[in-house]
Amino acid sequence: MEKAKRWVDDMLDLYLAAKRLGDDTWAESIMNTLEAGYEASKQTEQAREESMREKRMLEIDARLTELRKEFEQATSVKTRQQLYEVAIKLQVERAQLEEERKRHRDSINQS
Repeated sequence: MEKAKRWVDDMLDLYLAAKRLGDDTWAESIMNTLEAGYEASKQTEQAREESMREKRMLEIDARLTELRKEFEQATSVKTRQQLYEVAIKLQVERAQLEEERKRHRDSINQS
């Protein structure tokens, strides 16, 4: 993060220098580079978030499979109730992740 911040600071310094020199072409070029860098950074962050969402969904799916097996083997009503409650919480979390993924894809499609 520090490297990215330093790059932005350097680019802004160059932009200000270009403006002071009255070189609007150079200033515009620097601004275009900054905007491109911002977009690339935004896309990288979105891809990272999507990857984390997908990973968590896979973890939830694996845990739900384990819970089903545990539920089938459970002998007490109390244990089954506890397993059921954990499964419900995981299913709610998974549904929320699905909704986030859908909103993200919709926002990409609208862009």
